[in-house]
Amino acid sequence: MRTALRSQTTATPRSRIVLSAVAALIALALPLLLQESELLLVVEMLVLALWAVSYNLLLGYTGLVSFGHAAYYGVGAYTVALLWSKYGISPLIGLVASAAVTAIISFFTGLFCLRSVRLYFALLTLAVSQVMFTIVFEWYDFTGGDNGIHGIELPGFLSSAPNLYFFVLVVSVVCMLIIKAIVNSPFGGALLCIRENRQRAAFIGIDVKRYELIAFIISSTFSGIAGGLYAFYDRQVFAGLLNWTKSAEPVLVSLIGGMYSFFGPAVGAALFIFLNAFLTRYTTYSALALGALLLMLALVFPGGLAELASLARARLLRRGQHELETDETAAAQPTASERKP
Repeated sequence: MRTALRSQTTATPRSRIVLSAVAALIALALPLLLQESELLLVVEMLVLALWAVSYNLLLGYTGLVSFGHAAYYGVGAYTVALLWSKYGISPLIGLVASAAVTAIISFFTGLFCLRSVRLYFALLTLAVSQVMFTIVFEWYDFTGGDNGIHGIELPGFLSSAPNLYFFVLVVSVVCMLIIKAIVNSPFGGALLCIRENRQRAAFIGIDVKRYELIAFIISSTFSGIAGGLYAFYDRQVFAGLLNWTKSAEPVLVSLIGGMYSFFGPAVGAALFIFLNAFLTRYTTYSALALGALLLMLALVFPGGLAELASLARARLLRRGQHELETDETAAAQPTASERKP
């Protein structure tokens, strides 16, 4: 069903160029159209979108469910904060270091977690994340414990909201394009084979464990970059960023947006942040209202918003094809003058 749906709704190169141009124009115009608080909300959307897209490399493309991806998100954020607070290193260098540190940590934790599969893999990722959360939460002398690290000073050119927005936008888009290139490569094709059937993938010569480990490292590395961007956005980090409850966010937004679509998690992230901000502003029971809305979306659109868009596009294509066939049939019928002997 998923393959058939994608084959019917694949965008042409021309339509992709048009959509990309429209998206670029909107992105460039946002600082002129939004207030500073609204623009910072978009920055938060971009950070969560990058995290969700990187997480979906595991969930949607490899078929691995991780309940501990907040650990790598938090490691990226703390790398930026600790290098700045302890050693006076610029957050820009810290952002680069966050990718390296997260990649190294995810290599060792991935070797441990991928000893198991399915539910046991998910539980091991949860256990590892909670160990890392406890270390950060209890190590007051180094991480600040539950007080966290506050007042991160960004470079001067990032002090304004528009500049910070463009910086996060560029980094997020570049990272997403790299992930997009990965999933469109033969490596991404191998991941899809593993997702559909691990045993058959092994039978045709794919080293399943090695591919899963590489996917785990890539996903965690970009999650760390997203965490580093969060430190730029909030200018503070705290132990809760590594907690298991935080790990639910990329899972949730991937399901809402559509985990079988590349940009589905990004759409889900934008919707999640918008609804959360809107409901927090206008109701006292924002968490209850948000949960009810997200549950309704999950029940009505089990394939996510991306599947809804695909179905709508397929329906439009079928309608256009039907109208074209009707016009061709009408043109082929003889006119009244032609029917005269």
